[in-house]
Amino acid sequence: MSIGVAMVTTARDRLRAGAEPAVVCGELAVRARRWSDAALAVGLARGIPEADLRNRLGAELERWQDEFRPGEEEDYGRLLEIHGAFDVPKRLDERELVIAEHLRAARAAMGGLGSGHAISLSRRFVTGELALAFGTLARFGPRQGRGRPTEFWTAMVAAGELLDPTDGDERGTVAQALDESRLRLAECLR
Repeated sequence: MSIGVAMVTTARDRLRAGAEPAVVCGELAVRARRWSDAALAVGLARGIPEADLRNRLGAELERWQDEFRPGEEEDYGRLLEIHGAFDVPKRLDERELVIAEHLRAARAAMGGLGSGHAISLSRRFVTGELALAFGTLARFGPRQGRGRPTEFWTAMVAAGELLDPTDGDERGTVAQALDESRLRLAECLR
């Protein structure tokens, strides 16, 4: 089912005026029969294809409305925002695609990650914040007894060597995390 043009236009106008996506979603939800229509309208207004939005949120989109009551529309919008519903995907260049693949390989070799951190990491992949994803993965490292350390650190070194040491990083953490990854990999290979 397609979302009304008027709702998308209203969302676009509010976003252009500087309103946050979660706030706009809440404002629209107050007037919508289904709050999910408000969420979809905000995503469409940000340029995210409807199929992508529905894929990101899946069955949760409808279920989450049941968790809230009238007057909590903005909270609903904030929950969707936290889960990345309104994140505009960045088109990655060839180098970034390879970095992302190495980072995904590292994530797969971690042996698990808490849901909040997993959501945050997924959002970084969508928005193309690969240096921040690299730093997050390096901080956590593979889980003791569950991860595959050699695979993890190998993927991290490969990603780190492709990242510019200053990509999205004013404090040099990419360079520090790369040094740490190399050290950890060397320990695994001993």
